Amino acid sequence: MLNKNFRITPLDFLRCNIGWTCPWPTGASWLFINGKHTLGPVLMETAERVVPVPWSASAVMALEIHDFPDMNVVPEAVEIPPNTQPTIQWRCVPEAARYRLYHRSFSEVNETLLLELPARAGMDDYQITCPIQLAAGWHFFHVEAIDAYGNESACQAWNYRVWDLPQATPTLVVAAGSIPGMYTFTLT
Repeated sequence: MLNKNFRITPLDFLRCNIGWTCPWPTGASWLFINGKHTLGPVLMETAERVVPVPWSASAVMALEIHDFPDMNVVPEAVEIPPNTQPTIQWRCVPEAARYRLYHRSFSEVNETLLLELPARAGMDDYQITCPIQLAAGWHFFHVEAIDAYGNESACQAWNYRVWDLPQATPTLVVAAGSIPGMYTFTLT
């Protein structure tokens, strides 16, 4: 069960306490930060749980807490990290002897040849994992089919975007106002 009610309390510059209430006092809890397993199983004899996590109070991260009645269920993260190595797929060209895969990020001018593959008879399409890690931003790919005489023709082209984590949100500061019962809210 995904627990959506939790508290984050800064300990110091690099650590925070994460606190929550587990529906099962003797159940197991799992913590994920940005889609990666961080802590768990957390086993305690109380429903109220507090654990320290290496997390700066000013950082922007996706936190998930999964609670289960026992340790038999090991959850997967709901928040999946950006796919920096997408699956690349294209249809085969009957006359092709080989294929070339080119890549260019939108901040670059020139394309680079990522790989060259021989054509295989009897295949309808090719499917590979991108051979490089992609940085955040837009990317352009295209595949060229090369025939037995060395003639190249564009087979398929597409754009792909890798999303980065959002920028840090401003901190809300609440201070006592000039009149009792009134408060001043400031974004810093």
